[in-house]
Amino acid sequence: NSILVLLPFILAYAVWRWFPVLSDFIIRGILNYTPNLKPTHWLWHAALGFFYTWYTFLSIGVGGAFLIASWMWNRRKTPAKKRVSPAVSFIVPAYNEEKSISRCIASLFECAAKYPGYSEIIIVDDGSTDNTRLVAEATIRMNWEKWPYIKAKVIKHKSNLGKAKAIKTGVDKSFGELIALVDADTWWEQDAIRHLVDALSMEDLDAVSGFIHPSDGNGDKNLFVLLQQLEYSQGLGIFRCAQSLVKGVVVLPGPISLYKAKVLKTILKETEPKSITEDLEITLEMHRRKHKVGYTNRARSTTIAPHKLRQFWTQRKRWFLGGLHNFLSIHRRLLFSKHWVALFLWYGIIAGYGGAIIELAAILSMPLFFYFAPDRLYFIYNVAIYFPLAFIVGVIQQAAALKFAYGNHNHRNLLLYTPLYFLLRFINMMARSVCLF
Repeated sequence: NSILVLLPFILAYAVWRWFPVLSDFIIRGILNYTPNLKPTHWLWHAALGFFYTWYTFLSIGVGGAFLIASWMWNRRKTPAKKRVSPAVSFIVPAYNEEKSISRCIASLFECAAKYPGYSEIIIVDDGSTDNTRLVAEATIRMNWEKWPYIKAKVIKHKSNLGKAKAIKTGVDKSFGELIALVDADTWWEQDAIRHLVDALSMEDLDAVSGFIHPSDGNGDKNLFVLLQQLEYSQGLGIFRCAQSLVKGVVVLPGPISLYKAKVLKTILKETEPKSITEDLEITLEMHRRKHKVGYTNRARSTTIAPHKLRQFWTQRKRWFLGGLHNFLSIHRRLLFSKHWVALFLWYGIIAGYGGAIIELAAILSMPLFFYFAPDRLYFIYNVAIYFPLAFIVGVIQQAAALKFAYGNHNHRNLLLYTPLYFLLRFINMMARSVCLF
């Protein structure tokens, strides 16, 4: 298995070593252009070589290693154990969610109805100024007509105390052996809790997350949301699966997560989340305590994703600032732990935040590379030949991500939107750069 993970790095080296030779052959032999190379400062060659090396090894080597790890995870054999159905408490922190809370609660009632064990639903209205509490209570009453045996209640904070406090309130009032955290703008598929419980017990985990499908809530026609579906399929279909291979999932996301109650209650009792990304902070705290955190793509949910630039920018600034706060301050000791999660955190810092700066520098440097090139037309030819390689690598990885995430290499024709994905990538790159500075 370790040899398989090394194969992408061998391929990356082969491409890094021989692609310039192939490019030169195409320019001279096929395009019949003989370059007139002039002397150029060594910094020009060094900078261009660095960007070329960075992208080639990151996309083909590291990206390929994650892809193979994800493939291995999808082909693994789950230990056969007796199915159990411990009591589950669904906790939904909500603040001004009158438009989406009803669908969320209804989906949890359906999950609870199909689950053979005891279950309860706790909505924590965190000081909403709209009709969140009234809508939640009305939805509960409506679902009680069909499933009167399912316990459900609404707890209201007098003022807005923040999501972490809302989660703690719900956890303190819960009775389940397992605690499921659900964002109020998310709805679960009927069998989601069954798959989460099975993954937790069969794979001996302390917490587990499921798949999240970003939606605009109206047929998924918004281009911005479609691009996020590509992004989520990569993050969950490849990176989350690879992390789960070593039970080192970095973040248990708000839309869908299941914890052993004693683990979550202990953490919330002994620590108080300090960052704006409480889900990441709690997960890293679990790793600090050497708990096992996994993922299952069989437990599926849908969440309302930002469908406007301002919403998306605000969300990503919160994510990226919270990530920096956790990686470099709250949980910086994990960077030096002897655990796989340390490798994933370093990857997030170097490839995520460092990569944003490097890509931004590469884009801004293109006019300088062209201006100081030994032969400007020869430089343009090389760039034009390299772009198809980068595009092919991206399409292959995206097709694999869609396959792992949705079971189809081109789910709902999403692969056709790959050429536009650079728009989302550029926004993320700018947001990371802003947060880093």
